[in-house]
This record gives sequence, C-alpha cells and structure tokens, in this order.
Amino acid sequence: MYSNRGPVARNEAPPRIIPITALNPYQGRWTIKARVTAKGELRHYNNTRGDGKVFSFDLLDSDGGEIRVTCFNQVADQFYHQIEAGRVYLISKGNLKPAQKNFNHLHHDLEIFLESTSTIQPCFEDDNTIPKQQFHFRPISDVEDMENNSVVDVIGVVTSIAPTTSLMRKNGTETQKRTLQLKDMSGRSVELTLWGNFCNAEGQRLQHICDSGGFPVLAVKSGRISEFSGKAVGTISTSQLFIEPDSPEANRLKEWFDREGRNTPSLSISRETSTLGRSDVMKTISQIKDERLGTSEKPDWITVPATVIYVKSDNFCYTACPIIYILQFQIQDHTGISWVTAFQECGEEIMGISAKDLHYLKHEQQDDEGFSKVLRQVLFSRYVFKLKVKEETFSDEQRGMILLFACKAESSYHNPGVNNAVIGNFGSRQAGTPGSNPVGSASYAGNVGLPANQLGQYGNQQNPMFPMQSSSGAYRSCNSCGATSHSSANCPSMVNAPGQSMGGSYANRTSQGALVNAINAIKLGTGQETALG
Repeated sequence: MYSNRGPVARNEAPPRIIPITALNPYQGRWTIKARVTAKGELRHYNNTRGDGKVFSFDLLDSDGGEIRVTCFNQVADQFYHQIEAGRVYLISKGNLKPAQKNFNHLHHDLEIFLESTSTIQPCFEDDNTIPKQQFHFRPISDVEDMENNSVVDVIGVVTSIAPTTSLMRKNGTETQKRTLQLKDMSGRSVELTLWGNFCNAEGQRLQHICDSGGFPVLAVKSGRISEFSGKAVGTISTSQLFIEPDSPEANRLKEWFDREGRNTPSLSISRETSTLGRSDVMKTISQIKDERLGTSEKPDWITVPATVIYVKSDNFCYTACPIIYILQFQIQDHTGISWVTAFQECGEEIMGISAKDLHYLKHEQQDDEGFSKVLRQVLFSRYVFKLKVKEETFSDEQRGMILLFACKAESSYHNPGVNNAVIGNFGSRQAGTPGSNPVGSASYAGNVGLPANQLGQYGNQQNPMFPMQSSSGAYRSCNSCGATSHSSANCPSMVNAPGQSMGGSYANRTSQGALVNAINAIKLGTGQETALG
C-alpha cells in the first residue's frame, strides 16, 4: 500500500495535542496548543545562589485550562522575545513541577518550566476556539473577606481617578502609582492602585475618559489584594486591564450604572483616605477657597447644593467634535459663586438636550430664539453637584479647576406669597445680563451678600440670552413686567413703587433692592423670607 514511500521517522509524527487540564508529571511526551494571555517582564534577582533572571507567561487553551510557564536565565533569554501576548503556540518538552502558589495564582496545580531543549512553535493562523481571555470575577463585597496577597479578578465602574505620583521603593528605585475607585452592583467600592507602566498606558486613557465626564467600565485580571485599614487592590506584573470590555458582565454593569447605579450610594472597603470617601463631604462654595481645596497631591471630591445662575453660550462643545459637551457655567449658593466645567453626560443633564442638537440649533438652523430659550430654562435650576476640585498648571500658572462628575436636581423652593414670574424676571439680573442693571455694582452685590468683585467681571458681558434693546433703539422687553414698550429703567410698576427714587441709578432703588434681596434669600434658602414685608 505504501510502495512509493520510505519509512516514517519517529520524530516526524504529528504532535498529539492534549488539554492543559490533562497534564501530569508522569507524561514523557506532550504538546499543548494554547494562547498567551499574559506575559510578565524579564526580571533580575539576587539570592544565596547568585544573580539570575526570570520571566513567566500564562497559557489558556480551548477547553478553558490555564497554566503558568516559567523560564530562568539562559532559557529566559532564549524565549523571551519569541513570546507575544495574544498569540497561539504549540509548546512541548517542558518540565512539569508543582506550582509555586506564592507567585502563581492560576488554578492548575502544576507549572511548566522550559528548558533549552523545549520547543515553542507559533501558529500562524489564529484559533478562534481559544478565548482571548478568561475571567473569574468576584464582586467587590467578596474582596472584603479575602486574605491579604490573594489574587482576584474584579470588574467595576471607575467613579474617580487621581493623577500619577512618584515614590521610591525600598531598593532605592523610583516607580509610579495612580489610584482610582471601582464601584459595582454589590453596594461596595474599592481603591485600585496602578503601578509602573499601567499609570501611563491604561491610566492615561482612564484619566481622559473621567476628565471628560465619563464613567468607564474597567475589568482587572489578576489584581493583588492588600490590607491596610481596609482592603485595596493593586496591579502586579501579570495583571491586565481591559477598558470598556465587550462582555456580558461589562454590559450588565453599564446598564445598571446608567439606570440607577450612578446615584446609588456605596460603602468603600478601602482606607478612609480614599477619594470616594471625600466625594460625599458636603461643602459650600466659599469653603473651596477658604480650605484651599484641590491644592494637595490628590483632588478633593465634594458635594455642593447650588443654583445655576449663568451658562456660557459660546464654546459649549468641542469645535472639532460638536457632539461632546465642554460646558462652562456658574453656580451659586448662599456663600459665593464659582465656575464649573461639565462634560458630556453631565452637560446633557444640565441642559436637557444633547450637544449635537444644541449645536445644530445654533449653527445650522441659526435659531437664536430657540437657542436662547434652551439657555433660559437652565437658569435658577437647583442641583446637588458632585465636584472634583484640583489645582492644575496652565502656561506655568497654577489655576483651580472644578469639574462636574454628577448632579441631581433638587425640588424647587415654593412660597405661595411670591410670584414665580417675578422671581424669573429678577433672576435674569442675577445672571449678569446686560441692559437690566449693573450687576457688578456694589449695591447689587450687597443685596445678595457677595463682594462686588465676584460679580463685576461678568457685569458688562453682552449676553445674547436677554437682549434688551434692538438696533433701532426700541426695547424688546422689560425685565420687571414683561412689556415691550419700555425697559425696567422706566417701568411704571417700578417708578410708582413706594420709596422708589425717580433716578435711573439702580443703587438708589432701595425698595427694589430689598425685593431682590428677599427673592434671592428665598431662592437660596437663607431664611430671610420676611424681607418681603
């Protein structure tokens, strides 16, 4: 039957591939086909037997079996550059020994130690039957009860992230670290520390998403648990981070967060100094400056109940990408005023319309009236703002930056004795609109209990939301009564008011100032309602 063929050499027989789970120390010949899911760095060490080098990588096959492969010294030099994470290989002629569980977190009881006679053959066609990665996720609530130095896979929503910092190791070398907060559906959150290269690769991408107002889902493969006044998770050499992974777990987590998780409180299992713990600290606007918030190494996370009083109408979105909000607006409480920047989701929450639709309304349809209406509806809306306060350097100048990460609308104050239309009319003056009154004047600032210079820098801005006078000289509307035949300067309702001076200066209108003071007291909840008299 094989007259035209010679004898088949023993070493030419095709390899018999066996599952990783079937490996045992008594096998003489074996071959496994598996994907490299993680590759560690080439590390140098020193012990009683001298200096050496070592690296390891993890394998996963189509049956879900995982095993660690380790190479020392010359063997490490031989194979280190051949191995690529994500590729599939045929591996044979390794030495099987019991796994060193102090360094090996995989479930297999054995570990492969390659020798100079071992073979590693790359498969040039990818095998789709072998998964890219395999996770064993544990909820964050389970991490609280796990032992120190255990290795765990976790997945959660990144609710905050801190900048990278440098520190010295015990051996005198310098390394980098970056901390972030993970939150999941278990009602718990945990601090995750990124070490080394993770800070500049995945860490920078996460920082950009969070600074843009996003809350990315992060899957952590092989994080190590540490214990110090609580539990925390940190990366190790074989850890892997997956940002916004396409998996059922990630999809469920994202749906939960968008539906309810964003506003669901969680208990941190990490140290008390975590940034998430500070995010629930209630502050006033004046405390941001008085307590020098944001000037330390880490940002301060605070909660501020306040009212939106002014929205910057130009540059409300990225020029190169008009579907993304970069919204700047002013908020006010009973202690002061502050600028806040909101990105994408928070911008949509404030404006009630997407950046794309608002950009189309202003620049494509050129509907100035519709655009102004959207902005007017935002004013004097009251929210509970969750803010990140951090001092950054711009052009060698230190500036405080306040970013909005979440907000929840408060029910508006209602007083049967106050006409809402009156509050709306006087509200336009508080927002610093032209043609109504000199917002920067000491009189006005005194009425709302604020220094004049806090408002004066915006008093002369030409705000398109409330244009008082047309090019022909006719007034479009009166802020006091809403009529179009006059302005608030000569409004009959204000001229005939008792105690009202006939002069045009706002500083002389004592009764009007008292009314503004009272209305603002009501809006801000300062308890001075009796000023309406």
